[in-house]
Amino acid sequence: MFRPTKKRRWLAGGLMAVWIMFIWGNSLLNGADSSAVSGFAGEFLALILGSWIEEATVLIRKLAHLTEFAVLGFLLGWNSRLWQKGSMYAVLGGLLAALTDETIQSFIPGRASMVTDVWIDFVGVLCGVSVVYHLSREG
Repeated sequence: MFRPTKKRRWLAGGLMAVWIMFIWGNSLLNGADSSAVSGFAGEFLALILGSWIEEATVLIRKLAHLTEFAVLGFLLGWNSRLWQKGSMYAVLGGLLAALTDETIQSFIPGRASMVTDVWIDFVGVLCGVSVVYHLSREG
């Protein structure tokens, strides 16, 4: 999985680009649409975890940030391994993506840019990059 081949580089780069577009696409949603998506996610999670989760909308939103950036961190880490670059490139790329994400939100009606979200996003990136690092050390 981490052996550099041309196909793997293209796959990792393509998945990374699609995932960044997904993240930034969510940031382009206005406040009402973003709340509707969070509400849908809350209803779905309530089916699995119980109705209490619907009351925890802030938790759902923060976990969504963490999760989407953990996936991005994994893809950035995988990409940096395939190009034989250090993990620092992946971490820096993830931080820039998080800053861009929050900057986008500052221009969208009904949305806010929050420093705490950048930190949550960055922790997600670190988690994803760490998974790649540990998997590549094992194999």
